[in-house]
Amino acid sequence: MNKHHLLKLLRLVDWPKKLIVFTMLLAIVTAVLGLSIPILTKNVIDAFSTETLEMTAVFWLAAVFLLNAILGGISYYMLRYIGEYTICCLRDKMWDHVLRLPVRYFDQHETGQTVSRLTGDVSTMNSFVSQEVPDFLTQILVVIGAVVMLFVQDWQLTLAMLASVPVLMLVILPVGKFTYAISQKTQTEMARFIGMLSRSLSEIRLVKSHSAENKEYKRVMGSVQDLFKLNLKAAKIQAIVSPVVMATIMLILLVLVGYGGLRLANGTITPGTFVAVVFYLVQAIFPITAIVTFFTQYKATAGATERLYEIYAMPQEEMNVNDTPSPLKEGKLAVQHLSFAYNEKQPVLKDVSFTVKPNRMMAIVGPSGSGKTTLFQLIERMYETPVGAITYNGLPIMELPLANWRKVIGYVMQDSAVMNGTIRDNILYGIEDEEEVEESQMIAYAKLANAHDFIVSFPDGYDTEVGERGVKLSGGQKQRIAIARAFMINPQILLLDEATANLDSESERMVQEAMYKLMEGRTTIVIAHRLSTIRDADQIVFLDKGEVTGIGKHHELMQTHAKYRDFVREQSLKDQQDVS
Repeated sequence: MNKHHLLKLLRLVDWPKKLIVFTMLLAIVTAVLGLSIPILTKNVIDAFSTETLEMTAVFWLAAVFLLNAILGGISYYMLRYIGEYTICCLRDKMWDHVLRLPVRYFDQHETGQTVSRLTGDVSTMNSFVSQEVPDFLTQILVVIGAVVMLFVQDWQLTLAMLASVPVLMLVILPVGKFTYAISQKTQTEMARFIGMLSRSLSEIRLVKSHSAENKEYKRVMGSVQDLFKLNLKAAKIQAIVSPVVMATIMLILLVLVGYGGLRLANGTITPGTFVAVVFYLVQAIFPITAIVTFFTQYKATAGATERLYEIYAMPQEEMNVNDTPSPLKEGKLAVQHLSFAYNEKQPVLKDVSFTVKPNRMMAIVGPSGSGKTTLFQLIERMYETPVGAITYNGLPIMELPLANWRKVIGYVMQDSAVMNGTIRDNILYGIEDEEEVEESQMIAYAKLANAHDFIVSFPDGYDTEVGERGVKLSGGQKQRIAIARAFMINPQILLLDEATANLDSESERMVQEAMYKLMEGRTTIVIAHRLSTIRDADQIVFLDKGEVTGIGKHHELMQTHAKYRDFVREQSLKDQQDVS
């Protein structure tokens, strides 16, 4: 990994160039005013010594001092504004990028770790860009100007000061290496810590139902202790470096002031010049602490953002969204010699082929683990299809604009996802402009989904908060909201993944009724176990260990497919048990 990933991330920012130029000019003016104060002070002091003091000199000193303070405040605010704008823009770019990463990325990385990168790592950048960079830019201007003015006032003293710079570098340079390494480890451990927190809290009911609080506590506390040790290491380095740097600066300043005082005693410089030189020495040396902090923080930020840049470097899904996406022409959906594996060692689908005609229903049945849900994931293009093809109306779906393709699909899962928010939010989820949806239309679709009656039974109706992951709703209620959501997007293709599994008989009946209404006039593929659903299918595909071992209608497979007959008997027994 290139160590300049921080700079690469900053290149993503849409910089406000005119504002930056204006702010830098303002900073230069502020620095010039600050550098003129010692000269004006020199004039006042020298006038005192010659007993020719005029109030004009005092007035100009006071006026420049006040103007410098005002412009300095404005300049600092503008620099902070640019810094905060930079981080805002970077957060925008990163969030947009993460949302468009392929599902395979989320299979391989814990959600909490990704959240940590987007919060902790960006916060580290925020501290650097919005605070350290403005300080650095301001101080570097002051240091350069002060050195120039020192040369004008006393070149011998200036050379003596510059000779002390290598001494400071010997103290500063080794710090960066240690800071970079510790920052990397700290951010990695922080990501692991947040990942564990997220995993435990998202499944808190599982934790409590198994009385696993102590286990989770011990597991997370191990990470807490590691973070504690890493932060202590960083504190030790800072505790050693800060006093050493400050002591070195004070020693250098003391030597230089002593040398200047000696020259004053010899009469080679005036009292005013001596005071001006002392001012310039302070202006030149003390900002070095801010510059040291800048380089130390730069190393820390570079270490913290290495993983952040790795995320940004990952390829996105090819969305290819048109400004005015045209609807896809309805046609048959064909799967042709499709093979797929999550990893090379274990193929999930092997040479799968079948065709679903428009407005027909196909049922996919088979034992658990045979690849049925994976097939749905491939149809939705959650994963690429390296072997074989899926076509719609004769066109490979991999060549269709991804956003357009997903808009024609309605997917109702076995445990349909419900977002934290209101019932209204969840029904309208995925609608680009919710304000254009009429209330009567949403209610009509909720009625078709058999959801309206239970929704209005809540005190807040459609504005009822459902809680995290829909915890305030039953399984049947969540399924009916998912079906209402599918009605809202009006899909051409329906994918129903055992949508009535794990429901009580009354909820199943209502969900089943809603599903049949939704399937009318649409191409539908159903992963099903219920015999009632299977018998109603126009075609049945039997999937076993990732391979299609039979295709036909119910009565055909009953005659020709032994495993299908066994499957039907098992489901018949289960249905009878459910009824009893």
